Amino acid sequence: MFDTSRSWITKYLLITALMPLFAISGQLRGQDEKDPHRPACTSARCRKIKAYLKAHYCGESPFGNGPDDGCDIRPAKKLGTDIKVMADFDCKWIEGARKCQQHGQPSSEVRGILISELRRLGLPAKASGQINFTVWTSTASDWSLAEAYYHHAAGSYVITLCQVIVTIDQRSQVHVLRKVQFQKTDEDKPAVTTWSPIDLADADGDGRIEVILEGDAYEDHWLEVESIQDGSSRTIFSGLGYYL
Repeated sequence: MFDTSRSWITKYLLITALMPLFAISGQLRGQDEKDPHRPACTSARCRKIKAYLKAHYCGESPFGNGPDDGCDIRPAKKLGTDIKVMADFDCKWIEGARKCQQHGQPSSEVRGILISELRRLGLPAKASGQINFTVWTSTASDWSLAEAYYHHAAGSYVITLCQVIVTIDQRSQVHVLRKVQFQKTDEDKPAVTTWSPIDLADADGDGRIEVILEGDAYEDHWLEVESIQDGSSRTIFSGLGYYL
């Protein structure tokens, strides 16, 4: 009887000591599950994509206040040799203002497609801001990636923006990958998620080219991979990156 009681007391004390650890573990799992940009990555395909992204687009890791396997996102310095850049742009902060420089221009057909998509998102016909374009084509795919990004300083710390990222196949069929409705937001603390094309690459090793994007939700940055097939798309990875 004495041995049984002592055994029960020992188990009770052990469980009591471990309860805070269980609670913390549960909280961490809950945080992971509640992070819409970094769902659990458990499949072999997901792990393969994650390893590819970390090898090609990650700098310091861990970085910021993100997960232990997160990283500072570093876009490829040079796109693949099979990618032709028809149009691109880069933006910098100069004296507290965002300045974007356009390199190359889309064809009149692609420009018309992108402007039409921006109109659908609410961009006025006589908007006074700047529209920048990205157009990438890959010899390994039968579609091109195209982006139009509208930006206008609408007052002190207020910007008006609008964005669309699409694929356009050889028959001029358009599929929208990401879109940002025409809206005003705070420039320092924007309440909207915008997107940046990072690369076109075979991230999962299946022989098909995927679109790699960076999501930017103010102080939260992450990578997403879009699988393109038969005029449709599917997000096959979301994660990494960092938040502050």
